[in-house]
Amino acid sequence: MDSPDTLAEHHGMRGPSASSVSPVRDRRQLLLASALFWCVHYAALATRSSIVDNPYLSFAELQLRRIPISVAGFLIALGLMALLRPLRRRPFALRVLASAILVVPAAALYGLVTDVTLWYIAPPAPTLPYQPVMFWQDMFPWLGSFAAWAALMAALDYSHEVRDRERRIAELAAVAQEAQLEALRHQMNPHFLFNTLNAISSMIWDQDPSRAEEMLVALADFLRSTLDIDPRGEISLDEEVALQRAYLAIEQVRFPSRLRVDWSLPPDLGAARVPALILQPLVENAVKYAVSPSRVVTTVHIAAARRRRDLVLSVTDDGARRDVDAPRAGAGLGLSLVRRRLEARYGEAARLVAEAAPAQGFRAEVTLPLEFA
Repeated sequence: MDSPDTLAEHHGMRGPSASSVSPVRDRRQLLLASALFWCVHYAALATRSSIVDNPYLSFAELQLRRIPISVAGFLIALGLMALLRPLRRRPFALRVLASAILVVPAAALYGLVTDVTLWYIAPPAPTLPYQPVMFWQDMFPWLGSFAAWAALMAALDYSHEVRDRERRIAELAAVAQEAQLEALRHQMNPHFLFNTLNAISSMIWDQDPSRAEEMLVALADFLRSTLDIDPRGEISLDEEVALQRAYLAIEQVRFPSRLRVDWSLPPDLGAARVPALILQPLVENAVKYAVSPSRVVTTVHIAAARRRRDLVLSVTDDGARRDVDAPRAGAGLGLSLVRRRLEARYGEAARLVAEAAPAQGFRAEVTLPLEFA
């Protein structure tokens, strides 16, 4: 089974090098934060030295002697980071425990470096010989410093972990959405082809080969026009309308005297982005349940409108009034596919309303966010 990263790359969710870039970026951020911490640590000690009088050294001399000590603290911190790095994939509590244990020898080593540098390499005055007990005595003042550094590193590491987890969840959700849309596409295409081929079969059965041939040619033209379109993606409203005109040309071969189509499409909405073939099931529904059983001219009205920040697409017919709760009135496969596609792509930002028209017939209305390429 493919990993989430492999699936995400396959579906184009992110660049191929994202998994390798993230740890490098995290290490750089930890390194920068550690360097900043020791700069602040040095500044705090410098401020303290300006308050406490030193009878042997001037303020400037004391600060110059502290620079190599702060550098040593930074290098010790880098050593701790190297020791903790193999635990990065282990539980966070274990990493915190390891950090708490390692700050003790780190503080002891820093205290030793401080003693040797300040009192034996460049002493301000004669000093007593170094005693082992001084190692432990000088460790405790620096425990707080290394504990604060470890807390900062743990907080940053945890933020990286949360960010990576959220990224993986977002990628998995995107992959799941793509898989769902792909499944819906495989359901929608056979649904349309079955209806059309069934109509062609009926014409052949009725010994009307010329109309069957005309419809078959129109079907071939329609399918050819959809080859370059990814049904999982988005197209302009103008392109969607062109597809529906091609489809309705097929249906008008079936119902030359019964199907009339009325369009209401503002030109300024032609570039709006819509899911490919989102109108197909709605138009099919109107033809199947309003035009097909009718014996008089039936009008299918297809409209688009702007409603605040939304795009509203509607397909209305004036056929016989249908019960909205009946399966034939909108609870079938076509409208169900539309609802599921809208939910998968837009969540609660889009909806489909299918209901009986005020006078007669049926109305299906899709509302989705208005977006332009």
